[in-house]
Amino acid sequence: MNFAELMPYRIMRSRLHSAIKRGRLAVLDIGSSKITCLVLKLDPSRIAEAGRNDRLGTSLFGAIEVVGARTVQSRGVRRGEIVDMDEVARAIRLALLNSEKMAAPKVDRVDQVIVSFSGGRPQSYSTHAEVETETGQITERDISNALGACPEPPVGSDRQILHAQPVELSVEGRTGITDPRGMTAERLAVAMHVMTVDSRPLANLIECIRQCDLDLAGVVAAPYASGLAALVEDEQRTGAVCIDMGGGATSFSVFLRDHLICIDQVRFGGDHVTSDIAAGLMMRSAAAERIKTLYGGVIPTGADDRDLIEAPRIGEEDVPNRRQVSRGMLIGVIRPRMEETFRVLRQRLLDLGVTDMPGCSLVLTGAACQMPGVDEIATRILGRRPRIGRPLRISGLPQSLSGPDYSTVVGLATYALRPHDEIWDFEAPRPLSARGRATEMLRWLKTSW
Repeated sequence: MNFAELMPYRIMRSRLHSAIKRGRLAVLDIGSSKITCLVLKLDPSRIAEAGRNDRLGTSLFGAIEVVGARTVQSRGVRRGEIVDMDEVARAIRLALLNSEKMAAPKVDRVDQVIVSFSGGRPQSYSTHAEVETETGQITERDISNALGACPEPPVGSDRQILHAQPVELSVEGRTGITDPRGMTAERLAVAMHVMTVDSRPLANLIECIRQCDLDLAGVVAAPYASGLAALVEDEQRTGAVCIDMGGGATSFSVFLRDHLICIDQVRFGGDHVTSDIAAGLMMRSAAAERIKTLYGGVIPTGADDRDLIEAPRIGEEDVPNRRQVSRGMLIGVIRPRMEETFRVLRQRLLDLGVTDMPGCSLVLTGAACQMPGVDEIATRILGRRPRIGRPLRISGLPQSLSGPDYSTVVGLATYALRPHDEIWDFEAPRPLSARGRATEMLRWLKTSW
């Protein structure tokens, strides 16, 4: 990764700071099933006064207010990736326009937006480096040197870094350091979490935002945003897995010591359950989604065979005496897909060693986790009792947007207030003097990013 690759992220961060100063910002959750927009009114003075480590503290809750909100059906998005640019742009404009109408007159037109990205086959890497301090006292430059010295993960030419966060700073072998600047030390070490995605789907998302005449102030991985909203502070500190069960995919993020340390994805989601119902019961997708929402479940009961559900075949929607199926038959279609999803999740968590983390919490969020019995299947397959995670309450958030399926968009609002440090928040390493500047630049490019 070179300086040119860092520049777009620096520009986005600058736009975020500008939006905070202006006191208005929009966040967009672009999912496979729905697109949700929140227009936020920000108090820049309260944000500036809040301590750096008070990212989720009470002093920040009064600094943000939801003044506009709108959810529209998502068209043109499949498995978190854009497949029809015009449809997605039309839906974004509609969601933003209606949110702005609701926000008037508290907030004028919004130009800067933070968006979620839930596709791109995310992959996580860890990298670390250790450097000598230049003066014996740690400075911002020393931290930049340590970050720059981290070896580049094998991301490949078709991958793009989306998040690159320092997760552990150690001074002379002492860990648990939150801010080493000003400390006396000869050596500084840093460990980073680097998360990459396929570059083309990400480029399509950025282009779609540009076509909507909006300035991008940040792109955040959807499972990361969901974790920020659904996990409480203690869970983020002691260790937690947030499983976001969306429409196009089921993603999970792992937090430890207040940092994101891993993101991964299973390509099964709520839309696959709907497709199974439509294919298994020979129904239209819209009708399958309806009965899944109203009657779906994964744990059978003794009354399921007696509970009948109207399930018309394709082409028989308007005929009298339409077909009825038992709820037991519906559960028989849904249950195998949910079991398969959690089995794949279990294997991913085992491969990553997450299940060995002592005291690690398990939190389910997203629309699909609201189906009755999902938490019981998760307990049986994952071996740990999860809780259903609902987003943090922020001022002005409508009650209709307080469920688990809106964790991502609320997490984007939380991210806007206090984003974690990324590598582009630090200045690139520079030589102390003009002498040897070109040589130092070439060495840095070859040995770091």
